[in-house]
Amino acid sequence: MNWLAWTVFLLATAYTIWDGVRRTMGARTMEGFFAAGRSIPWWAAGLSVMATQLSAITLIGGVGMGYQGGLEWVQFYFALPFAMVILCVWFVPLYRQHPILTAYELLERRFGPATRTLTSVAFLVSRCLAFAVVLYAPAVVFSAMTGIPITPMVFVVGTITTSYTVLGGVGGVVWTDVKQMVLIVVGIVACFGFLTWDTVGELGVGGVFAALGAAGKLNAVEVANPQWSLAPAFEPAAKAGSFWADEYNLWTGLFGTLFLFLSYFGCDQVQVQSLLSSRSADASRRALLLSAFTKIPLQLLVLLLGGLLYVHHALAKEPLLFHPADPAKAEALAPDARARFDAAAAAHAAATAQRATAMRQIAAGSDEPATLATYQQAVVDAQRAQADARAALGSKKDVNYVFPDYLFREVPKPLLGLMIAAIFAAAVSSAAGALSSLTSATMVDVWQRWLQPRLAEERALRTSRMVMAFWGLAATSVASFLGDRPLLEQVNQFGSLFYGSILGVFLLALFAPRAGGAAASAGLLVGLCVTFAVDATMHVAYLWYNLIGAFACVGSGLLVALVAPRRAS
Repeated sequence: MNWLAWTVFLLATAYTIWDGVRRTMGARTMEGFFAAGRSIPWWAAGLSVMATQLSAITLIGGVGMGYQGGLEWVQFYFALPFAMVILCVWFVPLYRQHPILTAYELLERRFGPATRTLTSVAFLVSRCLAFAVVLYAPAVVFSAMTGIPITPMVFVVGTITTSYTVLGGVGGVVWTDVKQMVLIVVGIVACFGFLTWDTVGELGVGGVFAALGAAGKLNAVEVANPQWSLAPAFEPAAKAGSFWADEYNLWTGLFGTLFLFLSYFGCDQVQVQSLLSSRSADASRRALLLSAFTKIPLQLLVLLLGGLLYVHHALAKEPLLFHPADPAKAEALAPDARARFDAAAAAHAAATAQRATAMRQIAAGSDEPATLATYQQAVVDAQRAQADARAALGSKKDVNYVFPDYLFREVPKPLLGLMIAAIFAAAVSSAAGALSSLTSATMVDVWQRWLQPRLAEERALRTSRMVMAFWGLAATSVASFLGDRPLLEQVNQFGSLFYGSILGVFLLALFAPRAGGAAASAGLLVGLCVTFAVDATMHVAYLWYNLIGAFACVGSGLLVALVAPRRAS
């Protein structure tokens, strides 16, 4: 970071935060603080919904996953348009026919206060865990930028984002989301242009795609695998061949994520508050559809950016390790560990040189089986050498540092400043959205429902700001314990433990007229217990947890409704 990068970063960040706070700093009511007076235009609400998905996690983790696994992650979004249409038809009218501030207020009207509180508490736990990952993502970048260890940097990011949201409320969140989307899209397109110029200039368009295809990084759809077994995988050895343990394929992308998206966009207060803050039900529908049909192209662009970065590094000299702290750790190794590290580094250098030569031959039109076999073996050897080097250092996977490493080492300084500003804006808006939803659910569904029902507006706002600060501290503390697993997987795995069961309660409300409060509450608890039991005892891809939780909740709820049906009101 030189003075030019710092100048671009500080100016873009200062304007983004100032404008967001300016718009709602004068909120004097709960309606104004949590729903922005229901004055947000549909396009701003739609960009806000998109921004929570195209966040710092998506940018950093998505490029890293594109680098590592290619396009396979895009299958995750295949069900998104279908989910949005379902939400527009059934969920949006349900929410907009009542003057509510949280999604869970509706459940009391249908099932009573106990179900409302249980569902809200399940959301609070899941969102706090996911919020921790949101804080960890930008801390990765700023740790690499400043040299400050990740744990104190997590607390710096948590303090800034919490302070911003305490001042700005939901209106500030939405308008920061709008500017975040502009910054991120401009930054992604610019980086994509630089990498395209670099790789296509040497290999040509066909050569780039041939190199990616030969490395298995263009496999966007996996329909069937001859190694799949439909038997449940209880032992680690059975995981490799289990259909249920395979995380990214057409079936998890259509069915597992369908339930995830229905719950995330329809039952998660982070998303629902954006819909509730728009001007009408029609505006809420437009916001959802805007996200539905633009998210997949943007996510594909992020993954392709990771693929281009892979080709760029393969042509040049791929770093042995991406984590900025690893070089210093290597210098301090004991002699035997250093020998293992040096051997891994030598093996990696040889594999990358062999891979680059074979890649150029493939791009030049060589279809010799030996060339392709050499290239694919070099890909495997390079990955194995990186794993051996990490093992010698005692380090974890560093996929989250792939994109930050490229930014700080190779992009022009003005673009670096813009990208860091985009990542920071994404961190602020995503964290602020999570904080606001945690606070609104706590205040509306717990505090004012059970502790102080007649709390005056001015005092309620003061209490809301204190509750917001509490959740900020709680999530920041959790974030300090997170490791370096891919961020996209972490955030969705946390949510999937809870989302299916929460969705099941809303499905009972919509489609099970005989189900009463006892059925809904029992269904929620059974769904959560079944999901956690599956996670603890079986090797099942986390995307299936959403379907499992929803079916367990609805099934057990319907059984209870047979014994204790809803009383006529």
